[in-house]
Amino acid sequence: MRPRPRPPRPPHPGPGSRGPRPGYLRAIGVAALAGALAACGGAAVAVPAHGPELAGLAGGARRSLTDAEFAGAVHDLLVTAPGSVDRARLLALVEERQMQRAAERFRSHESTRGLVAVIGGLYLLRTGDLTADTLGPAARDALREAVRELAQRGDEGRARALYDILLHLVPDDARADVQGHLDAIAAWTRDELRAGPGTIATGIVESAAVARSLLEPSEAAKTDAQKATNDWIATALDLQQKFREKRARPSREEVGEAYRALHSGNEVLAEIYLRDADVSGALRALSQSPSPEAIRPELQHALDAVGQSATAEEWTEVLRVLTRGLHDPSQEDDPAMEDRELIRAATFGVALEVHRLDPSQPEAAAIVAEVLQDVGLCEASPTVIVEATRAHPDARTVSGALTIVLRAMSVELEASDFDAVRRTYAAAAPLLELAGQKDLARDLQPNAARVRAMMGRLELEQGSLAAARSLLSAAASEERSGAVLLSLAQIDRHDDQIPAALEDLRGARDAADTAKDPALRAEVLLMTSDLTRDAGDARGARAPLVDALTLLARARTQGSPSARARAEQVFSRVLDRFGAGEKARQALERAFEAAPHDKHQLAATLGQLVARAFVHKDLLAAHDGLSRALAAELGDEEVVYYALWVHLLEKQLKKPQDPTRDALAASVFARIPDDGHWVGKLAAYGAGKLPASQLPAFAKTEAEKTEAAFYQVMDARATTGADLGNAGLRTVLRGNGVDLMETVIAREMLRAATGEPPPSLPPDVKLP
Repeated sequence: MRPRPRPPRPPHPGPGSRGPRPGYLRAIGVAALAGALAACGGAAVAVPAHGPELAGLAGGARRSLTDAEFAGAVHDLLVTAPGSVDRARLLALVEERQMQRAAERFRSHESTRGLVAVIGGLYLLRTGDLTADTLGPAARDALREAVRELAQRGDEGRARALYDILLHLVPDDARADVQGHLDAIAAWTRDELRAGPGTIATGIVESAAVARSLLEPSEAAKTDAQKATNDWIATALDLQQKFREKRARPSREEVGEAYRALHSGNEVLAEIYLRDADVSGALRALSQSPSPEAIRPELQHALDAVGQSATAEEWTEVLRVLTRGLHDPSQEDDPAMEDRELIRAATFGVALEVHRLDPSQPEAAAIVAEVLQDVGLCEASPTVIVEATRAHPDARTVSGALTIVLRAMSVELEASDFDAVRRTYAAAAPLLELAGQKDLARDLQPNAARVRAMMGRLELEQGSLAAARSLLSAAASEERSGAVLLSLAQIDRHDDQIPAALEDLRGARDAADTAKDPALRAEVLLMTSDLTRDAGDARGARAPLVDALTLLARARTQGSPSARARAEQVFSRVLDRFGAGEKARQALERAFEAAPHDKHQLAATLGQLVARAFVHKDLLAAHDGLSRALAAELGDEEVVYYALWVHLLEKQLKKPQDPTRDALAASVFARIPDDGHWVGKLAAYGAGKLPASQLPAFAKTEAEKTEAAFYQVMDARATTGADLGNAGLRTVLRGNGVDLMETVIAREMLRAATGEPPPSLPPDVKLP
């Protein structure tokens, strides 16, 4: 899921991109925290098994975890001794809630997030942990949907794991169906082994068996993975021997698979067991390998050391050996790195053991946090780095911890799970307190202000203005930021505190980030002009508008494609203030061309294009913007709004121009299910299945309530011509959705209704 379109605005004060996240163990936070390792001793640190807010959870009667307790419970689970009664009880609590979340996501048609939630839950299990009631009552539905998803992807190994687990959870009358799937996978395995060259066939079976072992916490899965890996190595050795004796040249694919088996097979054997931090199993598997000598000496030495003394320090050396080379880009195509999922699981297992023995160890804590984020447990990731950060309160370690927090919040924000972002922020409270110390704060990058600003922006987008004001004000007091002060000005404007808003804008003009960002500075000048004009000073409003125009005329060709697109978006708005409509349209065309592969900028540009067409009653341009959005494959959470504006404009104009284009909006509404989410309700309204008058009943956030009010007003205007006095538009502006495109549209329509002539363009500014 993607965030819905917003008015063009400065970049989020959190991480600069919501695109694909960096590869495993490449987050800045991991490197920064790991860099503090030199100062960390190997002695274990005694810590309570449970935080004070969760005291009694492990030992008390079983009950369901609340969302607020979940992150703390995961933390306590990770530091509790394996095999203990407390761990079993905590595990059951965490797994039950995680499977409930997975089932809820599948029911909401979020199949990828549901699958990730199931995988995340199973990642917390060790061999022998799973009993009939560990996963809770929602597990059947969650696992059934997850295995269906895996089967559709052709992921036989992980599907086998889930079917094996399901076989022990389903009622007797459903076991035959599950067993049928297991039999089919077994037949597939036999067919693969009979087909094609030996190394290729055994490599395919090995990959599936290893994938199964990562999710199914059973001895049978580990044993099968070990056998499949040994067979894979053996066929590679056989191929090598035949080549030496007969000089028979195998295919390139066979050679590649044999190379992978001979160079990484023994590490695979070790990693199968290190996923459970089972060093005895790893050493036993290596001793039974067809080529036991082909193990990296440093890994063998590290494992032998743990076998002698399983301290945090010895486990840390295993962790270093496993991760060595992962930060080297030249290793990215090494066949030994092909099975990244196994490396992640093994590294996670070892890091968990280090973290359990010594939670003050920064390197292990960072890796645990990173993998928790990768497997859908973002909100718990701040909790596992708190003790390490407290033990090493230097600028590098604390900055790394805050980077991990920002990354976790960004992942949840990308999924539009706003409650999860809030829970992640709440879990980071001890880190923010530490980062706020005066002798430390000035050296942090990122700092606590950026985390608060990111949370404040989210609350602003959700229409929670009081929370947003508190967070943004705190961020601004720690670090003066133009983006933050501009957001505060939006809130002050909504609250009719115009002098305060203008003061915010004056501060924003002088901020360091504003000086480096022409689009941000132009946004500040544009709002300054609007507020000055609203105060009745039309002449005074022209000066900041001219400054913005002059600035953007120079800056629009500078910087990255994303920066150029943002500059053109603001340029278009400024040109519209001057009444230069055609020039404004051309600026949006240039914005579209500047970053054709940046979905975030495409959404912002096309949203502005369709909204502008709606205000100017340009149906042809509105259809064009919606067509481009569909061609760009933007998410439903964005396109549904463009389709609604097109639909309302069609109703308002009452003169279809092109039957093909007129069907565009209807096609968008038809493809979005009414699954209880807000986007589904909007689509149902657009399709005529839900009257506008019922939208407020489904709005949950203040922003959604503002949207509902907007569509009620627009529907009445398009249908009956009501609201000629624009009272409804003013009601929209009184709503708390100050960061919505609907609010921008309402404000632009009210501006147009005044009939005020636009200011004249400055003759000395050369326009493209």
